[in-house]
Amino acid sequence: MDFSNILKHMNEHHKAEMIGLCKKFGNAENVSEVIMQSVDFGGIDLLYNNKETLRIEFPQKADANTIKQAIIELCQSVPKTLEFEKVKEEIKEFRKSFGSCILATTNQEGFPLSSYAPLIQTTTKNYIYISATAEHFDNIKNNPKKIEVMFLEDECKAKSIILRKRLRYQTEAIFIPRDSQEFEDALDTLEKNMQGDGGIKTIRNFTDFHLIELKFKSGRFVKGFGQAYMISDSGEIAHIGITGNPHEHAHK
Repeated sequence: MDFSNILKHMNEHHKAEMIGLCKKFGNAENVSEVIMQSVDFGGIDLLYNNKETLRIEFPQKADANTIKQAIIELCQSVPKTLEFEKVKEEIKEFRKSFGSCILATTNQEGFPLSSYAPLIQTTTKNYIYISATAEHFDNIKNNPKKIEVMFLEDECKAKSIILRKRLRYQTEAIFIPRDSQEFEDALDTLEKNMQGDGGIKTIRNFTDFHLIELKFKSGRFVKGFGQAYMISDSGEIAHIGITGNPHEHAHK
């Protein structure tokens, strides 16, 4: 395919969009000049400020029918990156799509453990309901403020294996008394979500199971190249700029 028309069009009509791409993917604060040097089905190559080179790859490899749309979506991603309210809503919907979460806990010797637990999500809180015999139980009990929770997009749904959407939080665990109304309400939600199946009616009455609130604090949300966000304790988000030119071609 002859890419010359694409290069001519971008360099004559879309300087502003390419400057935005340099700022987003190259973490360049000041961009005075930019040209698209080359383009292929894998991505684009920019030269800015007469000396800096930047390679930006498409999330999915394009072809002759999709190359123009791939470039359009890349350019449109720049203003979308800073639409924080929409990103907040995306984070909320992404988290709601999960019925379980990945846990990172530490034991008394400081060694990490990765595990998972079914998740109970109510309007305002998040819980797990786990057995005292579970390997991560003692870690949570003894180190309730040293926990991370992660939500990771399924591989089969991701645009690329290296672009799996992920959300993680530093988390504090709070044990909920079994004789409280909060306990009953949370287990009612779990039973409803599981439609009464999966043994929930049985384990609901097991006294060695404990309801634990996961209090999410600061975290990070990553949804693609150049689209990483820090999340504050209060839920506010800020875009994380990329340091250097991570998609620059290696020198041989």
